[in-house]
Amino acid sequence: MIITIFGLPGSGKGTQSSLLVERYNLKLISVGDLLRGIISSGSELGKKIKDTVEFGNLVQDGIICKLLCDQLVLMDDNFLLDGFPRNLNQAHFLTQILRERYNKDVDVVIELQLDDKVAVDRLMNRLMCLDCKSIYSVSFFKVNDNLICMKCKSARLERRIDDADLSAIDRRIGEYHMQINSLREYYREKLLMIDASFNVDQVKQEIESKISCNLV
Repeated sequence: MIITIFGLPGSGKGTQSSLLVERYNLKLISVGDLLRGIISSGSELGKKIKDTVEFGNLVQDGIICKLLCDQLVLMDDNFLLDGFPRNLNQAHFLTQILRERYNKDVDVVIELQLDDKVAVDRLMNRLMCLDCKSIYSVSFFKVNDNLICMKCKSARLERRIDDADLSAIDRRIGEYHMQINSLREYYREKLLMIDASFNVDQVKQEIESKISCNLV
């Protein structure tokens, strides 16, 4: 099974992707994690990507599609794509590469829907574990608590570079709204629209219920 998941920044894509990967025994391809890995390398490409991400812009399609191709070499046809495609051009590319490699297309497309204001609040309070990539809200921790990841016990919890600036967040949200209608139309026969305003377990249950119905 091939699943792709998209939604506003802060809608819970990373969290739900991790749960879906475990539930359906899939491999995970997270475009965001791949980009953050390149940024942390300190390479010239990493520096360019860092500038782009910090400003709230999308990384060029050519770079993203090359990263995807490199990952698909390591995969069979059971994986989840977190953060790809982000525009219609990438969707066309994905259809082509999946047909060439697996003679199939995406099975399930999930859109996590969230109000803009809620998304901004989540992003402004988001922390990520640099070791296991778990996501937390600052409000999860008591004022006097040490910031320790509940999953891997790492103390390396930090804000993501693309969450640091409100104007950059606004640009990311604006870009998402510019692209989403064409993606909805392209994937209309496979699209599962999920209300992401509920808690993690409730969103997870709704996704699994709709996947079950969709695959019958």
